[in-house]
Amino acid sequence: MRKYDIKNKRNIGIIIIISFGIIIMFSLFTKLFLNRDRKEYKIDPETLVFDVDRNIIKSNNNSIIKTKWNKEYYLIQDKNSSRLGKSSITYNNDSGEIKLYGRYYEIGSGDEINITSGETTIKSSVLTKFYKLEDRKYLVIDKEIKTADSLLSTTDFLLVDLDKVGNATFTNHKVNLKSFSKSTIVTSNYTFDVANEILTYGSQKIDLKKIIGSTNTYTKDELEPEENTAEATENAAIDIQNGADGDGTGKGTGKESLVVEEIKKASKQTSVISVNTTVNKIMIDYVIYDPHNEYTSVYMEVQQDGSNSIDTIYLNAGSTSYDLTKGILPNTKYNLTFKYNYLDENNELNIKTFDNISVTTKKPKLSLKVTKTSFNNVTYLITTDNNVNLTSALLTVYVNGEEYSSNTINIEGNKVGTIYINNLESNDLIDLELTNVSMNGNIIKDLTAGYKFRY
Repeated sequence: MRKYDIKNKRNIGIIIIISFGIIIMFSLFTKLFLNRDRKEYKIDPETLVFDVDRNIIKSNNNSIIKTKWNKEYYLIQDKNSSRLGKSSITYNNDSGEIKLYGRYYEIGSGDEINITSGETTIKSSVLTKFYKLEDRKYLVIDKEIKTADSLLSTTDFLLVDLDKVGNATFTNHKVNLKSFSKSTIVTSNYTFDVANEILTYGSQKIDLKKIIGSTNTYTKDELEPEENTAEATENAAIDIQNGADGDGTGKGTGKESLVVEEIKKASKQTSVISVNTTVNKIMIDYVIYDPHNEYTSVYMEVQQDGSNSIDTIYLNAGSTSYDLTKGILPNTKYNLTFKYNYLDENNELNIKTFDNISVTTKKPKLSLKVTKTSFNNVTYLITTDNNVNLTSALLTVYVNGEEYSSNTINIEGNKVGTIYINNLESNDLIDLELTNVSMNGNIIKDLTAGYKFRY
């Protein structure tokens, strides 16, 4: 009996030791997991920090910004913790330096979209920039920022927050403005139609709703206060806050290129992300966001400009890209209409158009040059784009401004040919022109080549 008790005690001891070991290992693993990707950033004294509600906190000598286990940023100072949210911005009155924390989508005048992560430093607002933070949240950076009606005029940067019906709140180190009228932000390099979420660089319009989506439901000319909004009784309320203008030069750092795939992952809206073309292909990147499986089908209608024929192509919800190649001609405009079907509460079929896009395919390369002349013979070389199968063209020869001959020739691949021109004399002006260039019987619009020389 005694041996049995000793054996039980030994087993219990082993179990206790193993249990403590498991607890210790679990605690260490948990600590490592919670500390993963948690970074700290030292903040200069007297820096203005914007919290999650856009309140301004002035930093002291021992302030840091850090991420916690929930991947949100917090300002830590004087043993107090202030929640900043998934992204935040700081502004230094003395240097004019702006720092961004978190993920920001920088949208420029070209096709490229860049993403900032962690800490991004902008030495001053001399270089204009535009960022999307997340759904219905934007950041404008420029030396001078104003609305088209001049009711708002400020400097350096402006945080723009939209509610779900398009009303906007404008915040920075100087102003806090709630607007219930349609507003357009104007800077030195672009304009921003806030309610419609349209960014315009010159003649280029960028639909910001397509970048990670938008829950903005604005469709009317006049905005109305969102339900349960305390400011609904006033057209606008302005709170002037203490601040100073900054100066200096510099540019943002810490950016990495944002590929289309990352935008797709972040999008929470059925939308077309991008459409690109080659000489004979249209490439579409899209997102079908249907978490409740409400769509009966998603498709696009393809119509060549000037044609009455419409091709319907169904898009796969399990994919995010589609390449149009069948029947696509070079240098040709195509109109793409994107739609989905769904059944309403009465089990009736509804059709929703979620995008309309017009694109033109690229013009292929075509070259004509004379390589040799001898005894009334002119030898020429025609080179074509290897990516497209051009088949024929009309070759017209002019001598001293008068048409000498005109014939349809085969131009598949690199074509070498010789033309006999009777009674050529020294210094005659010879002009060779290629027109009516076709691909499988379809003439390519505005595709020509020529070569002119003295004999």
